[in-house]
Amino acid sequence: MELLKQRIREEGIVLNNRVLKVDGFLNHQIDCSLVDEMGNEFYEHFKNKGITKVVTIESSGIAPAYATAIRLNVPLIFIKKTQPSTMIDPAFAEVFSFTKNKTYPICIEKEYLKKGDKVLFIDDF
Repeated sequence: MELLKQRIREEGIVLNNRVLKVDGFLNHQIDCSLVDEMGNEFYEHFKNKGITKVVTIESSGIAPAYATAIRLNVPLIFIKKTQPSTMIDPAFAEVFSFTKNKTYPICIEKEYLKKGDKVLFIDDF
């Protein structure tokens, strides 16, 4: 992840002691080459861990989670911030967002996570 560290040093903006702004290459505008390299790094680290699913929260984590899931050849599930009308059997939780400075509910369709799954959770910062 040296490339990521370099980009953070060069372009990251510290907004406060909780928030690092990386919108120029990860959270708003995506540097696809960087995300591809992140996927490679995560793959190398987790390839022998028996991962069966990669999970992220929509939306900023989707790109690095996708890059990882495709290399691991496992499904990618993203947790929704709003329950869609198509969700039949959701599981709910609440999370605090440091960038939005608020707590909000999240949900995931229960059928996509099974007992015995080994989940790798990848999100943005």
